[in-house]
Amino acid sequence: MPTTTPSKNTSTKRQRQRTGPSPAHYDFVLVVIVASLIGLGMVMIFSASYVQANNLYGKSAFYFLRQLQWLAVSVIAMVVAAMIDFRILKRLALLLMAGTVIILIAVLLFGKDNLGSRRHLFGTSVQPSEVAKLTIIIYIAYWLSSKGSRLKEVSVGLVPFSVLLSLVALLIVLQPDFDTTALIVLTGLLMFFIAGADLKQLGIAGVVAIITFVVVVTQIDYASVRINEFLQFLKDPGAGSDQLTASLRALANGGVLGAGLGDGTTNILLPFTDSIFAVIGEELGLVGALGVVALFMAFVYRGLRIALRSGDEFGLILGCGITGWIALQAFINIAVNTATLPFSGLTLPFVSYGGSSLVACMAGVGVLLSISRYSTQAAQSPARAATRQPTNGATYATLGLWWRNWRARLPGSGRSRRVTTSRRTTGSSRGRTSASYSVKASSAPRKAVLSRRVTRAKRTIARRTGTSRKTTSSSTTRRSSGTRQVPRRR
Repeated sequence: MPTTTPSKNTSTKRQRQRTGPSPAHYDFVLVVIVASLIGLGMVMIFSASYVQANNLYGKSAFYFLRQLQWLAVSVIAMVVAAMIDFRILKRLALLLMAGTVIILIAVLLFGKDNLGSRRHLFGTSVQPSEVAKLTIIIYIAYWLSSKGSRLKEVSVGLVPFSVLLSLVALLIVLQPDFDTTALIVLTGLLMFFIAGADLKQLGIAGVVAIITFVVVVTQIDYASVRINEFLQFLKDPGAGSDQLTASLRALANGGVLGAGLGDGTTNILLPFTDSIFAVIGEELGLVGALGVVALFMAFVYRGLRIALRSGDEFGLILGCGITGWIALQAFINIAVNTATLPFSGLTLPFVSYGGSSLVACMAGVGVLLSISRYSTQAAQSPARAATRQPTNGATYATLGLWWRNWRARLPGSGRSRRVTTSRRTTGSSRGRTSASYSVKASSAPRKAVLSRRVTRAKRTIARRTGTSRKTTSSSTTRRSSGTRQVPRRR
């Protein structure tokens, strides 16, 4: 009974069904994590502010409704950022940086004076330094990714990077906003490390940053006062600032399960901006506080996962920068509320009251979602994967750590290796025939199996090629002898 072989089109369709590209997608787990933090924050803002809002404005939900308006704006910012291909930000990086510098200068010239500081434009509704965090991260990611392997050179990497970071830090310190300045410097150093800076250069930059920190603390009055209050608190907890004492008292009153929503006794003394973690610890207890920490740890995991799967050096540095910024800000806020660090004015991302902070953080999440979507789409597109595949040992990341081959473990189509073995034999009248064996190595066990297959294929090719050569030489000898030989029957 004759056997039918499947046609080429049928096999191609089956192959597409098995390995064909699937639709690009956003990281919805990240969206769920952020939505959980925002939902918890909205509840805690109302619980911590309804007494003060009723006393000042006669509306217990005044701050809640105002934060709800900013939430709508921040969701729009996140959606717009997620829909834009993150690689377009490369072209806009210089323009964004120039606009940020102009706005920061405008704050110093035209900002509203509030207790000796100029941090806001248009009254107290917009704080440009919050939005500047994201735009500065975008520009630093663009600048670092453009240097490539030359980043290790002092004249190309360390010196220009220090000048760039110092310029931005100076404009924010003059407001003065020491907390945001420290956060931007730490995030910049983290990105410098991720991009592949030499460890000696990174150490030099760290020493310079510490010296600058000490000088700034001694020159800015409010910063030195906070440091002195914290040192006094470490010596005598009763002699510390009222804010630190109230935060620890709130955490102690909460216990394991908390006093319940709205039943906290110290929420009146604590602001619902930078001390909302202490309110959570009192009303939801240790369980609620650990839940917040767990959500931020999950956020860091998803953010780094997106960055490592970007398949693009700019996306890698940008994703790590945004994740590091939000993680560092959350860590500093929680450390301040637990009296581990001196008091700062940094908000708890997605949770604290504050419109500018929420919009900036949500826009950063939108960029992460864009990296997730477009890097997945590019990885699933054979044409883009072919154009993005590095050659001659090139890599998308230049991180020079003690594990030198870490980049080979990064997932993505651009970092896969293709091993190709080809053979050519000479036929009688059909000319040359060729066959190729190509495999795509992605994991260690699979590499071993595919390596054995390639070895067997090479042996088969060598054996067939040797047989063909023997046949050719035998026929040549027979022709030269002039005798006609009858081929044997097999």
